Amino acid sequence: MQSTNIRRTLCLVLLGLIGAGCQPAAEAPAPAAPAGPTVEEDIAAIRALQDSWNQAVEAGNADGYIAVLDSDIELLPTDAPPINGTDGYRDMLDGVFGANTFDIEIVDRGTIEVDGDIGWARYDYIIHRTPIASDGDAAETVSSLRKFIDIMRRQPDGSWRVYKHIWNYNEPGVVP
Repeated sequence: MQSTNIRRTLCLVLLGLIGAGCQPAAEAPAPAAPAGPTVEEDIAAIRALQDSWNQAVEAGNADGYIAVLDSDIELLPTDAPPINGTDGYRDMLDGVFGANTFDIEIVDRGTIEVDGDIGWARYDYIIHRTPIASDGDAAETVSSLRKFIDIMRRQPDGSWRVYKHIWNYNEPGVVP
């Protein structure tokens, strides 16, 4: 009787082992998606974009300026119709950079917020614009405090570009 119990126990153990071998293998956990940039890294990238943009303005470099813009850029200037797309923006810049030089004084770097693939920045600059006279001499510099809001969009390569750009003036009657 003891040998029968041992055989029965061995059979049950073997059946259990065989049954376990017939079960589908547990799926391995999916590898974790690579972590994207942190919000702090996105903000740093947007700050670097702003710095490049400012350098392009001060150099009168239309190509450098266009390089920070989303292909679907919309400029919403004060007292003027919107300008859409980089081609329209370039046409405007050629005239502006050909007739003026600029110096940017950062009053307040402001805030940058990021939510997924959209970011926005709010900041204040004094723009010092010096018209270039027809004889090549510089005329009197005009300075104006401007308040800006930009909306940025993450590009497929992970970089940021300006998607919407708007500003206005604190002083009434400013000539842009």
